[in-house]
Amino acid sequence: MADVVNIAKDYSRILGGRWIRLGDFSGEDFYNRILEPRFIKARDEGGKLCIELDGTTGYPSSFLDQSFGELARNYGKDIVKETIEFKAQVFAWVADYISREIWDKTE
Repeated sequence: MADVVNIAKDYSRILGGRWIRLGDFSGEDFYNRILEPRFIKARDEGGKLCIELDGTTGYPSSFLDQSFGELARNYGKDIVKETIEFKAQVFAWVADYISREIWDKTE
């Protein structure tokens, strides 16, 4: 069974920018506190991490790059793509953006 992170409920409905030093609810903070630990657990257990995107007021590109991009830079885009699943209706475009504009451009 997949572990589930609902960003709006488990983190914040209003997301900030890239780094902690620039304000609350940053991509860096989300990565450090929620995304990386839950990703590692899912990966180590051979499971999936489902990220529910709906419910926030929007997604700054800097937030997405600093959280999901950092994950791919640190662990490799292939294992990240195998482990992370996105669930969204309103923000389905965000999952596509992360895959095409962040993960696929990560070396």
